[in-house]
Amino acid sequence: MTFIIHVQALSPEGDSLYDFTLDAVDLLVEPGTPAESVQDVRARLAFLPGLTGKGQVGRRGNSLRLDLPANMDARLRKEMEDLLRALQSVGSPFPQEPIGPGARWENPVYGATPGGASGSAVFELVSLDGERATTHCTIQQTSRDQPIPVEYQTRPDASERMLVRAQTQGETVFRLDRLWPSRCRLETSVQADLSAAKEDPPRKLRLVTELKVLLEEQGS
Repeated sequence: MTFIIHVQALSPEGDSLYDFTLDAVDLLVEPGTPAESVQDVRARLAFLPGLTGKGQVGRRGNSLRLDLPANMDARLRKEMEDLLRALQSVGSPFPQEPIGPGARWENPVYGATPGGASGSAVFELVSLDGERATTHCTIQQTSRDQPIPVEYQTRPDASERMLVRAQTQGETVFRLDRLWPSRCRLETSVQADLSAAKEDPPRKLRLVTELKVLLEEQGS
């Protein structure tokens, strides 16, 4: 994905508000992937270039909103919302006090995975070289036990439940004169435990989703 970003406002404290346009989208295709599958996915993503949105980078973390079409397929909308949640983790929010290599700090994380999971993010500044800073992060999140989303329910009494746990690990390279990181690699594992206690016999299902995100500034 290629984004075009325009900063609209900058607060005295360093918080930035920006607009962006999704300029281009393509796939990294693994060797041996059936051509029909690649064509199908590319056709499903063809509407993305030209979409716009807004974001904020600041002391209290990042926010990102993409203006998705109202008539978008529900499954594809969920996939896009999951991707946006992952992208919100790009760009470790630094603490306000001065720090140096080896510093570690922790920030709370709210609702950044399916199921509204909350938790904490632990960051470490591993190197500082001129205008470049490199951080590592580990994010742990757990949702409350709750009914599964309405679109997936099969019983009218809403007795089917889900519990979501997520872990993200990654590395981010910052250029200190840039709004956005020059490189960020994230690997997220989301585990959803589903149960239907009122079935006879009771049913349980564990769904594990692995997501990898690589963000690179062109020419960096």
